[in-house]
Amino acid sequence: MDDGLVIARLVHFGAAMAAFGAAAFRVYALDRDVASTPSHLTAYLDRWNVQLVRIGAWLTLVSALAIVPFVAARMAGAGSAAFDPPTIATVLSATEFGRVWFWHSLFTILLIVSAGFAPHRPALALIWAALGLASLGWVGHAAGGSGWAGLGREVNQSVHLLAAGLWLGGLLPLGWLLRQARTGEEQYGSLSRQVVPAFSHMGYVAVAAIAITGLVNTLILAGSLDALSGTDYGRLLSLKILLYLVMVAIALRNRFRLMPQLEAAYASASRGFYRSVLVEQAIGFAVLAVVSVLGTWPPPSMHHH
Repeated sequence: MDDGLVIARLVHFGAAMAAFGAAAFRVYALDRDVASTPSHLTAYLDRWNVQLVRIGAWLTLVSALAIVPFVAARMAGAGSAAFDPPTIATVLSATEFGRVWFWHSLFTILLIVSAGFAPHRPALALIWAALGLASLGWVGHAAGGSGWAGLGREVNQSVHLLAAGLWLGGLLPLGWLLRQARTGEEQYGSLSRQVVPAFSHMGYVAVAAIAITGLVNTLILAGSLDALSGTDYGRLLSLKILLYLVMVAIALRNRFRLMPQLEAAYASASRGFYRSVLVEQAIGFAVLAVVSVLGTWPPPSMHHH
């Protein structure tokens, strides 16, 4: 059962972050006057982005529904509970997970409606995508607890997810644009030279937010620094941190080495930038895979209680 839950969680996190990252990309990178760039190019990239939001939203909803039977089986302690309607109904109506999942699914449905029927209103899609992703911070190991401390943990986890979604999700439309630019077509090169700095500025905020909230999460989940090396959970969490640091190193190289070349209109810079974004995407996928596994393991802090 755990293998199925890991896969469902991987699809779910990936889709929710892709939808939010693409919705945000439309606002900070495209929803403004992009000077000296033909409007049909920005419209083409925007249409691709809207399609990514739609696909991400649908995958988020389908995987959210797929996760429910796995959660029911884990709560009941029996695999057969996954196919037992009364157990599933109880999980959805009488547990904290069920209450959160209701709101999470509602936000995702509103995102599907917004992206489908009002694609010309990017801010609206961004709001629903943000609420959908942030609501995932209300369940799981990093949430939990009661009172102000519990609320603080949930807010911290929500910010962590949103920052990760901005970065990882934004790499998808950025990669698509750089793939067009590496062909050497000057109009795409011009557009990428204006969009990449916008992504870079957003990246500073996202990377800092991930680092701060991730540190808090690590202290909550690991319980102690010893647990990072002394438990399987801690070692896997350490791998996630290492992958994040590699992504930061690549992003810094992009910012200080490749971005000046891109702004100087070197065609080779587009190709180099595109390759490094592909590597970042692959590492980001690996991070999500690690997170998907970690969510099915009890953290060391649980053993201390």
